Amino acid sequence: MIEIAGLVVAGVTALGTIVQAFYTAREKNRKISRASLKKAEARAGEPLKVGAKRVAEVIDQELLEALQNEIEIRHRKLIEAFRAETGNETEREKQVEAARQQICRFLKQVRKFNAGQLPTKRLKDLWVSNRCPK
Repeated sequence: MIEIAGLVVAGVTALGTIVQAFYTAREKNRKISRASLKKAEARAGEPLKVGAKRVAEVIDQELLEALQNEIEIRHRKLIEAFRAETGNETEREKQVEAARQQICRFLKQVRKFNAGQLPTKRLKDLWVSNRCPK
């Protein structure tokens, strides 16, 4: 179960990496680099150990598996939007916003089952950087 929790945390972190890269690139009038996309893909595939145990303690196996599935789908759609040669900026923005909302949904679940608290600094930082509503 800790393995799944580690993949969920890694997947959410990878989504956050792409969301942040998108906004940084947009500020500079640039595209997200292929290196940033590869970095996010690698991050999503490697379970994180930090925070996984705490997440596994507060979220049951079935919910973790459902969250993992949702995060994988969102990650794939986000990567595809940036890799598509014919993709337009509106579609990319739509996918970035959907990813940001997915991150917040996951973090809300963790808070809900962990007495209203996020257990790690990484998760707290994701909450702030993605402007998750209270």
